[in-house]
Amino acid sequence: MRRDAFIDLHAHTTASDGSLSPTELVRAAAAEGLAALAVTDPDTVEGLAEARIEARRAGIELVNGMELSVRWDEGTFHLLGYLFEEGPGLSSGLAQLQALRHDRNRRLIGRLTELGSGVSYADVAAESGGGQVGRPHMAKALVRKGLVPTVQEAFERLLRRGRPAYVIVDRLEPEDAFALVRRAGGVPVLAHPYQLRLSEEELDARIPGWKDAGLGGIEVQHSSHDAARQSFLERLAGKHGLAATGGSDFHGDTKPDVHLGRAHGGTRIPVSRLDDLIRRK
Repeated sequence: MRRDAFIDLHAHTTASDGSLSPTELVRAAAAEGLAALAVTDPDTVEGLAEARIEARRAGIELVNGMELSVRWDEGTFHLLGYLFEEGPGLSSGLAQLQALRHDRNRRLIGRLTELGSGVSYADVAAESGGGQVGRPHMAKALVRKGLVPTVQEAFERLLRRGRPAYVIVDRLEPEDAFALVRRAGGVPVLAHPYQLRLSEEELDARIPGWKDAGLGGIEVQHSSHDAARQSFLERLAGKHGLAATGGSDFHGDTKPDVHLGRAHGGTRIPVSRLDDLIRRK
């Protein structure tokens, strides 16, 4: 792979809450001139096989990826897992997470019913196209029924934390999430750290304990990280001997301002981010 190539290590498909199929996502990555792409659907690896077939055709390196929601004392954070091997242990762990997610979805739709929305599980499942159901599909169902004008409005009025329909899903503890990725031969990476809503000093203090538990990297480039945030996270990763990765967090039409292969301000993500990650295996 050329040293001046560009990549994206954080993108979602219709296997979860993205709007492009795995095949469509890989084709979009090829159109952007990307040399490597990680498919990082939450709590599932169902999109990887399809994406891998198209990646071979397109001449793009597909990086095994997933995203996990992790419980901690301040709420939840997202963990990216990379370079793992698929197998029974990983499948079993993800099946447990999917069961918890399914239970949350049922309870959330129950809340929407109590609020008089008229949205059923069948409506939401139809929006998912057969993939894993999530809140973006509920938002789309609300829009389709004419109850809200946009997906963003659905989240703001009903689906975000603190809104009337929000339901917390049970999560893995950090140590268990790190172990799930590590047992599969992968590298756990802290996703978009500023969404933890910690001060930079608090985040710095948290990292050593998480590293001891198995954390291997920090997502430094992201669509929400301006230059100052990226610079701080770059220093933080270096200070603690962690990989400094990067990805757009592309979802498609549910996050229309986020563009595949681009971090904040349209900056591109160099292949050196993947090289750094591979060194942590």
